[in-house]
Amino acid sequence: MKFSEFIKEVQNLQELAEGWRGKVYTGYWRGKKVAIKVAKAPDKVKAIQKEAEILEKLKGLKGFPQILFKGEDFFVYEFIEGKPFGKLKIGEEEKKRLLKEVLEKAYLLDRMGINRDEFSNIYKNVLVGDKGEVFVIDFDRGTFKKNPSNVRQFLQLLKREGFLSQEEAIELGKRYKENPEEVIKEIRKVLS
Repeated sequence: MKFSEFIKEVQNLQELAEGWRGKVYTGYWRGKKVAIKVAKAPDKVKAIQKEAEILEKLKGLKGFPQILFKGEDFFVYEFIEGKPFGKLKIGEEEKKRLLKEVLEKAYLLDRMGINRDEFSNIYKNVLVGDKGEVFVIDFDRGTFKKNPSNVRQFLQLLKREGFLSQEEAIELGKRYKENPEEVIKEIRKVLS
């Protein structure tokens, strides 16, 4: 089914955002508020299908979009109510708590062989819900990879945020390949 056919089933369809590969709409489908990501052009369909495939692997895991339906040039997932990480007005302790949750999601993706390719910049694509829950969204640059680099990218973010020096980030990144569990424990301590 193509998006042009699917929209007949959606109530209150509204454009929410536009990216390089697709547009995101919101609406109500089968009584549930949803987000719908649609390829902007025929040459972007493959990227949208790949993102849907990644979300299918993440189905049932807390903190990720929950895909409900996949069409030829679009997919539908449960709408996530939240505020972008970069727009939060929070103190240092809350920031550490949220970053620790992002770390856990990056580490989970690494173990699953999913490279999201954007953990060095989480300001727009990590949402925080009203109850403080963290959601990692937007996998349009994601790929399946033998050695994903989500945690190593996250180290760059911690350097930028002042939690690590350049040298510490590089050293932890090198050691992560050999002993990921030990490095994750060290990063958790930095964020405690």
